[in-house]
Amino acid sequence: SDCINSNCKKGLRGGSYCTPKQGDLFPHFIAVDQHGESVDIYDFSMNDKMIVVEFGAAWCAPCNHLSSWISSGDTTLKKNRWWKDEYSVVKDMIDNGDIFFITILYQDPMREPANYDTVYDWHEKYPKKQVPILADEYADIHQWIKPTGYPCINILDQNMRLINFTTRGLGEAFDILSGLQPIPMLD
Repeated sequence: SDCINSNCKKGLRGGSYCTPKQGDLFPHFIAVDQHGESVDIYDFSMNDKMIVVEFGAAWCAPCNHLSSWISSGDTTLKKNRWWKDEYSVVKDMIDNGDIFFITILYQDPMREPANYDTVYDWHEKYPKKQVPILADEYADIHQWIKPTGYPCINILDQNMRLINFTTRGLGEAFDILSGLQPIPMLD
């Protein structure tokens, strides 16, 4: 009854919960980045670019593989059966500044809440000046997305509205970014 977008889902253990949907606004989120500065995610809005938000955890192997590919071109990620050669353009888009790619980590390697040390260490391991890394210290974004798998990648338009929404994986977002699927039209 308190769902603000009429997008309720049934929970695994009964009951239901509200989940975001295409067109919803991304929550206002301020977090510490790899440089120890507070970053307001809304600072990326209104720049005529899509904002790609990767949500994950430092202990997540696929998250590590994705960051290694973005940072150094490591091809381990491409060995997954779901990989499509067309996805290679996403790294080019990041490198060229055509999109904003933001990594949000909610847990460190020990499954404790992420903090400055977590995002600093991640950046040291996977340096990429074009990719801000933010700590979801209080699990705010985790509670909003309710991910079922990592990485969990969603795309926002310049107005911070969800172009797509998923609770797991990168396929839908990368299909859109690589042109395999059209960019959904928002109301």
